[in-house]
Amino acid sequence: FNPYDQVQPLRQNENPQQYQPIPVVSQPPSNRVCEDIPYPIVHKLLLNDLFDFGYEGAPNIDRLVYHLNNEGRLAEETWRHLLSQAKIIFCQEPNIIFLPRGCTIVGDIHGQYYDLLTIFELGGPLDQQPYVFLGDYVDRGSFS
Repeated sequence: FNPYDQVQPLRQNENPQQYQPIPVVSQPPSNRVCEDIPYPIVHKLLLNDLFDFGYEGAPNIDRLVYHLNNEGRLAEETWRHLLSQAKIIFCQEPNIIFLPRGCTIVGDIHGQYYDLLTIFELGGPLDQQPYVFLGDYVDRGSFS
């Protein structure tokens, strides 16, 4: 049972106050079909957990990938901070980028996080292989 599956977007002119909050699962169910599959991470990743040396440096990518790979979610302050830092970086980039030979060009991933991990696994680590992403990063997959 995933409480997020029950959330429907608001229709025009609907009052969000009329809905009950999403239920919080305090204990995992005891009647699992597959006992050998680990439970998803239930705590949300906080800024303090993601950054080792203050919030201005680079996030701990290994920790972020591990957390997301195990279906963990980000605290609102964490994803807001990541997006604001990404915006700063993107605004500093030029309109045209000359690409080096040998870079990996990736089409739309549409929020398919596990496909993205497979692309990195097959194409090589981020610090050794340049990647260019062409389009839609979100809007369809369960990780959008």
